[in-house]
Amino acid sequence: MTNEPKRARNRRKPTASPDNAPPVYFLSLEVERVLCFKDQQVLDLSDGNGNPAQWTVILGDNGVGKTTLLRCLAGMEMVKMRFFEEEEFDSKYSDFVPLLSIPYSFPNIATWQELEELESAPGAVYAILAGNATLLSFKQSKKLKLQGHGIYVEIASHCTFSREEFSGEELEGMICYGYGATRKMEEISLSESLALENSASLFSEKASLINAEEWLLQTDYAARSAAGKTRDRLQKQLNQIIEILKRILPDIEDIRIAPPDEEIPRPRAEFLTPYGWVRLSSLGLGYRTAIAWMVDLAVRLFRRYPNSEDPLAEPAIVLVDEIDLHLHPKWQRNIMSFLTERFPNTQFIVTAHSPLVVQAAKDANIVLLRREGDRVVIDNDPEIVDNWRVDQVLTSVFEMPTARPASLEPLLTRRQEILSNARLSKADEAELQELETQIGSLPTAETPDDIKAMDIIRRAAQLLENS
Repeated sequence: MTNEPKRARNRRKPTASPDNAPPVYFLSLEVERVLCFKDQQVLDLSDGNGNPAQWTVILGDNGVGKTTLLRCLAGMEMVKMRFFEEEEFDSKYSDFVPLLSIPYSFPNIATWQELEELESAPGAVYAILAGNATLLSFKQSKKLKLQGHGIYVEIASHCTFSREEFSGEELEGMICYGYGATRKMEEISLSESLALENSASLFSEKASLINAEEWLLQTDYAARSAAGKTRDRLQKQLNQIIEILKRILPDIEDIRIAPPDEEIPRPRAEFLTPYGWVRLSSLGLGYRTAIAWMVDLAVRLFRRYPNSEDPLAEPAIVLVDEIDLHLHPKWQRNIMSFLTERFPNTQFIVTAHSPLVVQAAKDANIVLLRREGDRVVIDNDPEIVDNWRVDQVLTSVFEMPTARPASLEPLLTRRQEILSNARLSKADEAELQELETQIGSLPTAETPDDIKAMDIIRRAAQLLENS
């Protein structure tokens, strides 16, 4: 871009992608001089065979850049800048630029000159993409050969960029739906929430997702008021959302739209729990968080693919920060398999802290971020975790010294010191007995039945020793 726009007239908004645009997925992301990633680092997003991985789970301690990587990925989406003068562009697609060109941390920037005055430190982000085939096509066709394309964005004071290998038409299919750790619904209208960028909550805790209850109420009313194909389409969308929520939310048996009554003079969405019908606002935080981003994603896919028989099965890229947040352990184990089944052509790139998510990610691409001195490195090939126990995941992948309670460690250390003596004095034996009492029985088995069986074996061994 050679000319600088004089003045930005409006906040930029994402342009709707044609529902027939060829799909685009990430194969890798390269970052350098971006916050904690000081050296050149590559995030592998492939399945090891040159195809996009449907699931990539990014692990690491707090503050090692997991959210930064998701933001960089979301920033590669091409968004039409609607506030520039038409005469300032030379071609049809010259007004498509990556979101990273104007960072979200500076939302009030009106001109390029103002951005230059910030004198931000230069950083580089490079993405390799694959397109023209759905994820299912990649899996089904071993002979399919696709050439990766690159977008290079220089995040410097001038925000220069080049995209020689991709045309605007090809990039229209690359739309990311990003969800930050704060996934909340607010009492704002559907039009307001849908006007927000698809990944707004990744960059701002104040950003709200679609009001799920309002969407349920409006769609139910519209379906009953419409006729023909419009009614059928709206009813199908409503049924799909309800089915998703019933399957992903434990103990939710049904969902209904309750009519106004003397106590509550307006319609509302209610959820059937073991305790009876409950309003959405009365559900626990874990339920409301899951409902918020599930409904938001589904509705945005409905809008993106209005002519599809099943918009939820269409191609998409979804970024979720802390996907395990507020989820019951049972949900953490099941959420990946459910999302894979319901969104078969969506590429999910998520961060997590839970060993249960890692344990359930059998076919996922696991990535570990590690702090080394004053910088972070990306380990694209951490130890294989197939069939590992939760305690093994904790001690290896999450680099915890032990999965036992911290209070036991000094006791176990002291016991080991005593047992390493060549001969035990009476004082040693007394202390050892006291330590054994404090430590108690350490379970080493898999299930309560296994633990009980091991306890029986220990007692039998003790009886034999004393006889």
